[in-house]
Amino acid sequence: MNLFFKRLFGGLTPTEKYEREDEELQLAYKRYCDIQASEMLKEYTVLFHLVNSAEFKEKKKTLQNRRFKDTEEYRIVRRYEKMSKSKKIRSYYELLNSDQLRKFEEFKNSSDYEKLGNAKAVAADSQLQQFKAFEKSKEYKNYIGLHGSSAIAEYERAKEKMQDPEFIKSKEWWADKKRWQKTEEYKQEQRYFELKNSEDIRFYEETDPKRLEERNKWELTFIDKFEGNILNPQWKQGHFHRAKTLPTIYSFAKEKQVYTDCKNVIVSNNTLQIRTISEQAKGLFWDTKKGFFEKTANFTSGAINSGDSFMQHYGKISAKIKVCGSGVSHAFWLGTDGKLPHINIFSYNGKQISVGIAVKIGEHIEKIREQIKGISASNYYIYSLQWSPKELIWSINNVEVLRTEKNIPSSKLFLAFNSFISETNKGGNASFDVKWVKVYHPKIKIAE
Repeated sequence: MNLFFKRLFGGLTPTEKYEREDEELQLAYKRYCDIQASEMLKEYTVLFHLVNSAEFKEKKKTLQNRRFKDTEEYRIVRRYEKMSKSKKIRSYYELLNSDQLRKFEEFKNSSDYEKLGNAKAVAADSQLQQFKAFEKSKEYKNYIGLHGSSAIAEYERAKEKMQDPEFIKSKEWWADKKRWQKTEEYKQEQRYFELKNSEDIRFYEETDPKRLEERNKWELTFIDKFEGNILNPQWKQGHFHRAKTLPTIYSFAKEKQVYTDCKNVIVSNNTLQIRTISEQAKGLFWDTKKGFFEKTANFTSGAINSGDSFMQHYGKISAKIKVCGSGVSHAFWLGTDGKLPHINIFSYNGKQISVGIAVKIGEHIEKIREQIKGISASNYYIYSLQWSPKELIWSINNVEVLRTEKNIPSSKLFLAFNSFISETNKGGNASFDVKWVKVYHPKIKIAE
């Protein structure tokens, strides 16, 4: 596949931008998940349904718009004030508590009261004349008319209400134009607005979950950003064998380099470097006929694998890679305890990049390989493989470069990085640089 035009016209996203967008998406996904599981979102959700309910809105409308004049409290206050100003009622209470009425009531309850019906007796007694005048007075007739009446009963009830602490509180409440701001509902509404306008809730509501669907499919199972200056112990030097008695630091017979233990694998500046160096060294080699033997080579280099600590069945595997120098081959691959299956996520033969897979079918070895043109291996790119029971998909940054549904490996495979000098390589000083490697596994178990 030739990526020249995709790179030229923007179809291939530049590595730094692709990595930045990928990291931003990862951070967005983590933030979305954290908010989704937070107490804050639970509180916001409860308040959202409360504040937007018909009952809440109706109560708010009533408290904000209802005038004091429209209340029962106002009607009682106004009626009380009106009755308090009534001349008849004022006259009634003035007489009610007077000595004049008290004396007349005592007289009325005595046997002398009958004398008021005798004109001669009244004419002859000034006190009887006073009682007679009082009984015929407008004030007393008003008193008699109101005493025990519904009007006085209403006034007494209103007066009692006006002195009731709960009524006073209710009256003051409805007379307060800022009563809404003093309610528990107002506090709930303000908290709702506070949460709604917070950065986290705004982010959560403005984020389209579909944008995060791809991230939601995967769970990170392995990562190395090569921090510090020591190789993480999850990596071992050389080749992997389940049989612990076999040597692991060796090269193949036709290769021109000796693999060393630690010397050529460096971790520095957040980068893994497998350095190939022009120098004579003696090392172990493997030949299918001779077995293991020693010889001197003109180059040294390195290889690492995760076979002892990490293998995975299906998933997404990515690494940020570049090479420096020429005449040397480099590879990022998946393998097992045996020669095949072997999946190259990145392979560079000193001239060209390729990706592909080799598997053994019966007595035959089947290979699928795609050469990549239009990009330079000396620049950082992110090389990825998605591996499922149905297919293998290779990508460089955001561009798919190879897909196959044939001969999908069904066993766990380990990760490996190595540099080597093949028969066709000239050899020289070179470096295989890896910024990071990440492995994800599908969150949902895959049906095979």
